[in-house]
Amino acid sequence: MGPYDQWLADNPANRKALHLFGLAALVLLLLLLFNAWYVVHGTRYSEHAVTSAVTIELLRDDGSWEAAAPDRKFSAGSRVRLHVPVPAHNPAHQYTLAFTAIRAYTRVSWNGEVLAAYDESHVSRSHNFGSVPMLVEIPQKALGSSITIEEELTGRNPRPFLGDILVMPTKMSYTYYLQGEDLLFVIYHTLLMISLCAAAVLLFTRKTLMVKKGLAIALFVASFDLWSLGYHHMLGFWIKSPYLESLLEYGSLYFLPAPFLYYLYLSEKDGHRRKIYHILSLLFLALFAAALFLESLTLYTLDDILPLLHISILCAGLLVCRYQLRPLGKEKIWNVLVRRGILISSGAAALVTVQYYFTSEPSLLHIRFMQALTTWALLIFVLSITLSFCYQFLAQSTEAQQKKAALHLAFHDSLTGLLNHAGIFKAADKLDPKKPYSLLFMDLNGLKEVNDLQGHLSGDAFIKRMADILRSSAGDRTLCGRVGGDEFVILFPPEKAETLQPVMEKIQNKLASLQGQPHMPKDPSASFGWSIHTPSQNTSFEEHLKEADDRMYQAKEAYRKSHPLEARRIFKREK
Repeated sequence: MGPYDQWLADNPANRKALHLFGLAALVLLLLLLFNAWYVVHGTRYSEHAVTSAVTIELLRDDGSWEAAAPDRKFSAGSRVRLHVPVPAHNPAHQYTLAFTAIRAYTRVSWNGEVLAAYDESHVSRSHNFGSVPMLVEIPQKALGSSITIEEELTGRNPRPFLGDILVMPTKMSYTYYLQGEDLLFVIYHTLLMISLCAAAVLLFTRKTLMVKKGLAIALFVASFDLWSLGYHHMLGFWIKSPYLESLLEYGSLYFLPAPFLYYLYLSEKDGHRRKIYHILSLLFLALFAAALFLESLTLYTLDDILPLLHISILCAGLLVCRYQLRPLGKEKIWNVLVRRGILISSGAAALVTVQYYFTSEPSLLHIRFMQALTTWALLIFVLSITLSFCYQFLAQSTEAQQKKAALHLAFHDSLTGLLNHAGIFKAADKLDPKKPYSLLFMDLNGLKEVNDLQGHLSGDAFIKRMADILRSSAGDRTLCGRVGGDEFVILFPPEKAETLQPVMEKIQNKLASLQGQPHMPKDPSASFGWSIHTPSQNTSFEEHLKEADDRMYQAKEAYRKSHPLEARRIFKREK
């Protein structure tokens, strides 16, 4: 066990949570990998693919052509023509041609009739162009014949197509197919909708630390989803403009490191690391703005600057992983979960970036597995962040309850639950001297008798009964407190300032009714003192309390004179 995990051994609950997190991660990874394999080998994908039957022709400048092998790489500026056979399907259904095209120039036609076209001839062919999915409705009369696709290729994109060419019923289009049989597709779009809604709500919420962190996470997840949907050719089925689809795909890729690093900046406690994360987030934000600016001037495409972005992501990812592997001191379980999620996300980002340059001809299964891996990394990050927030919320809730309990104990008497000395004076600080109020000071008679004859537990029972009597007699919005062993205070609000005498009589009557009951003195009663504040007075609460205390002392002296035997007797404990 390394130093990173030592503290977890001392907390079984934390270790159990981490093990459950690891088990969930493993199950999720297996599920996504199985889904990727199933889409390639176990679905109707092969039924719709006509890639193997496509023929390719290289067009010469003089109008002639020559047949070309499917694996041939073409030079920059080459014009190619693809003949796609359309099976003789049910003429009652509408069919769609779906394929991946190079963005520079594409035209789809049947029998000389142009069905769809895209042209970026205004942009220099020296730039690096990405790819875009094309969806073309096939005319009913074209069934059983072939569709022609013409493309102009660039030196950066030497092949006419990057993925399979599909012919499928419109009601069973690629979108429907993915929705029906691809879990990854559903996950991406669900997360995209949730993250966009969360970002919209958090933008108009008061910016506390938790709200800022939540907004950073929402923007990161939304950017990741947009890039993934574009990279795996899903975004184009909703956005018909290839240029806008490309901007969203590559723009989100340029943007997504910034909110991720900003979240780390908000979460980090160490000043040096916070500064590094903050600078990195600003640098990626500047790179995002610069890339969009150069794209708008048609000086460079976002694809041209992609290597710079990839190098920046790899360098930043290595630094992030280094910091995440070296936590500072002992950590709570939510910090550990977030670190694990960050490590997985950073590692997956590095792997996807590296394979982008080293995998020249990825198979469909390879593409799907890489998609499953990136999806898994994203979901683990989202899961770790969600669990982290839940653990923090529960911990903060527990801490708040503990603070509330400690605060209650600081201002309340532990035996009776009434306000203690500090609680009474805290309540007095809130009194408005411009409004009337009154207070009653009471000393319990007979407590020494109960303590000496029956023991202090019986004395405590007598005090508790006295507290119950005060609560039931004083009424609502009246504050009752125990300021000493057998001394109590009742503080009356303005609307009850004149109810002193009825309350004293009620208390005395209830005390008298306790005579002869267990744990009670021979003659239970109380001595009272009072003070009334009027707005015209310039008298403090302490002065009123002294006035009530003096009157209570006089009443106590009168009680002693009327009960000389009980007042002077030295009681002996009963056996």
